[in-house]
Amino acid sequence: MQASDAPYKVLFQDRRLFEETVRLVAPRLADGLDFDAAASLDKEHLTALARTRVQDKLRRVERKSGKLANGRRRYVLALLEFQSGHDADMAWRMRDYLHLVESGLRQSGTAQAEGEVPGMLSVVVHNGERPWRASAECAGPLTGDAEPAQVRMYATVDLQVLARGADGAGRRLVPGGCLATLAELESSPAEALPKLLLEAFRRHAGAGSSEFRRGLHLRVESALERRGAAAGLPPLADFERALTERGGERMTAMLDATLARWEESKVAQGVERGLAQGIERGRAQGVERGLAQGRVALLGRMAERRFGAGVAGQVTALLADETDLSRLDEAGEWLLECDTGEALLSRLAGRPPRG
Repeated sequence: MQASDAPYKVLFQDRRLFEETVRLVAPRLADGLDFDAAASLDKEHLTALARTRVQDKLRRVERKSGKLANGRRRYVLALLEFQSGHDADMAWRMRDYLHLVESGLRQSGTAQAEGEVPGMLSVVVHNGERPWRASAECAGPLTGDAEPAQVRMYATVDLQVLARGADGAGRRLVPGGCLATLAELESSPAEALPKLLLEAFRRHAGAGSSEFRRGLHLRVESALERRGAAAGLPPLADFERALTERGGERMTAMLDATLARWEESKVAQGVERGLAQGIERGRAQGVERGLAQGRVALLGRMAERRFGAGVAGQVTALLADETDLSRLDEAGEWLLECDTGEALLSRLAGRPPRG
């Protein structure tokens, strides 16, 4: 999946996801924060330039103790940046962002009224396929020493690395948490995303997770569109209804149909590319055979999810030579109707021979 700021801005409005992120990179700081009092920073406190550059990725979190000069609780500002590709200048960018935020607080008079500039935590959330390699340090101001000190400008949350276990700092995700759910989606192949999304909706079904679910839906939808899915993801409202409809069986069937149409589209495109490169087989025969093979492969994966690998292997073997798409459609209906793998195999083996 490639980065997309819009879904991530929605996702990180979720209090739990935001708290998990802060706790991952700064656990001692997180213990002193009241995440129920977290909110996007009032943009009127920033200069016009800072509003343009920082946008909606700046969160204000009140501390559990300590008062400002104006009597309100002290707080921390958390600046989040979402990245999918490498940026060797990220440390310098974050330094500029933090400077803009501080300047905005001073120019607006907020810092003077509160008696201090708040502490600021900067985090890069990376979801690219390759591990994040950019240095988080940049040179600080010169002092009496010959060389300037190196200053660490941000902490890194590398989702795909964390999805496989601990990162370079030994940090691990909380199993079943919001950040772990997001990392699983970011590290999974496109064809697995719709079913994983439904599982994520079931896992995070609470009323307080509505923004998180909406952000996940946006994220998966944009990823499938970029990969040329012939059929779009079912609407967000359908996913929400699936949480209360017999465990989501109807949604599962809808997703199977979506994946089937997508798989057919991908196979057809592959066959057409092969024909353009000089494959001597007839176009109609090649497309039909390619679609049939793709459909058999999909039925095998569906059978594995429902009845296990053993049944899936037998299903694939029984359908290996089938080229009639209508018969394969019928086999797909049987797969959804049968309650056991044995019943499915019996129906497939008992079909009349092809003419």
